[in-house]
Amino acid sequence: MFHKEGSFNKTQGKKAKDTPLKKSDRRKLRDAFTSLIPGNVDHIKVQLDCFFLDSKSDVTIRKLKQKAATSNAGAMNIYSRSPSSASDGATWPYTRFNQVLLMEVDKIMLPSLALLSVLPVDVLDSLPTVFVPPIVSKYLCRGADLMRSGILSFPSRHNGWVVVRAQDNPQPFAIGFVTKGTDQRTVGVETKGVGVEIVSCYGDEIYKSQIDSKAKRLATGHVSEVGGGIYDDGDYGNVGFVEGTRVYGLMKIGEEAADDSVDGEIAQSMEQAQISHDVNSQEGAAENNEEEDGADEDDPEENLFYAFHEAAVRISPSDMPMPTSTFYSQHILPARKEGTFIDLKATRFKKIGAFLTEQAVRGVIKIGAKDGDSVAFVTGVDRSHGDLKEARLRKKINSETTPDSNTASHKKLVLANLYIIPRHIATLLQLNEDDVKAVNAKSEGRRGTGYLTAPECRDILNGYIMANNLIDEFDPEMVSPNGPLTDSLFRKTKKEMANQGLERNTYDEAVTRKELNTKWLERMDKAHAIVSMPGSVIMSMKRGSPPMVSFVVEARQNRKFITRVRGLEEVRTRTCIGFIQLLRF
Repeated sequence: MFHKEGSFNKTQGKKAKDTPLKKSDRRKLRDAFTSLIPGNVDHIKVQLDCFFLDSKSDVTIRKLKQKAATSNAGAMNIYSRSPSSASDGATWPYTRFNQVLLMEVDKIMLPSLALLSVLPVDVLDSLPTVFVPPIVSKYLCRGADLMRSGILSFPSRHNGWVVVRAQDNPQPFAIGFVTKGTDQRTVGVETKGVGVEIVSCYGDEIYKSQIDSKAKRLATGHVSEVGGGIYDDGDYGNVGFVEGTRVYGLMKIGEEAADDSVDGEIAQSMEQAQISHDVNSQEGAAENNEEEDGADEDDPEENLFYAFHEAAVRISPSDMPMPTSTFYSQHILPARKEGTFIDLKATRFKKIGAFLTEQAVRGVIKIGAKDGDSVAFVTGVDRSHGDLKEARLRKKINSETTPDSNTASHKKLVLANLYIIPRHIATLLQLNEDDVKAVNAKSEGRRGTGYLTAPECRDILNGYIMANNLIDEFDPEMVSPNGPLTDSLFRKTKKEMANQGLERNTYDEAVTRKELNTKWLERMDKAHAIVSMPGSVIMSMKRGSPPMVSFVVEARQNRKFITRVRGLEEVRTRTCIGFIQLLRF
């Protein structure tokens, strides 16, 4: 809600006005917040009085009107507190900038991240909380809502809103409304839809209004007991909050969390599944090797992590989803270091299910369930994850040092779809000529040719949307097309109107980003390229759709059949020309 520029610091012709509250109103505000906390709050009563009633500070209200509204009806109320002096900072630790205390959205009062940051852990634990893997935080910090598939656990009770915490970090970094139909049964891997509509998140406009990008980080100041950081540094006193872009856990997942809470449930189902047989047979073979080769001096967990990381960066996305037994026996075990073996029983995980569950919690992989087995499948791998950095580097070094004779034998041809922006659209939208001509294309063979990939083509559209401020103020997924963009993408020809029975063109005031991207690519001129992999060497690049190869089976006499292949000649010709160009190069 507050990610779009100006969504918090609105001008609307005048600077946003903050009105100070009377002491009686401040008491009502304190009581409103107290009602949000389940259980007894007597132990923090003194703190709450300081937060809301301190005579040395001001509490103000700001009304943010709804889009296109002419009055304050339905406006959102933002309640902020002025900073305290350095000497009084022990009770309210923010001494540099105004901080939001509460937000009243649709007549529902929500605490701010700044207010949550100064509460003790026992109060935070009592709030309705959604837990997510740390990697999910980077998407929320960019302005996305929380999808159901990214939720690790969901509260059994809530009043329509929840706070969001990264795994192993006790301080909430986002707050939002629960969508209809979202509960404990409809979240987790393989689920679809938005689970929580984010109202405020670390990295949004509220966060940016409370930091000074030109000022250096403070070396001293009031330190958070919960997050271990300095409050006035802008990260809400949490060292796991990083530059408004990501939230990390503050503690490593312990043996108790990995074994006691997860292994007990998963191990029982694993013993009933086929994976148990496969894993045990592999472990038996490994133990036999140990007896023959002698005691292994390597750390068992180090061998397991090494093999897992190697397997994760090598496995193809097209092989997913994959049974856990296959992933372990055909990918993890062959990826171990030469001369070593994997002894699961010598690690703290004991079983492969507990290990993979921890990796799923960390966000390295995604797992799927079947027939009561929580780790029946590995459904995805996040190759950009920080845990895989060294494995990615090793893979890159190995690929660079592989002899040319070996790599040549593994070359293959792929067909890449390309797009060309029509001249009339580029002129109407006044697009950058270098962008249209693909001057900065990643592939050297496409630079200056005007042949664009789908992501490059969409980036040009997104750049136009951002430059012309076409994103909906209250919903970042909606776009309000201007005149040139509407004429380029949505204007129908006379023939199209006649076929649809329309007398004149009609346009929607707002469309989704997905619909806009789809329409944009439909309006582009089609092209294609034949590319040699690895190396992404362009062998042939032409306008139009790629040639089609068709097969026709004809019946002959004496129950004989003949198969005719049409269109193969053109493909062969283009491929041979490409190979000749490659050899000359």
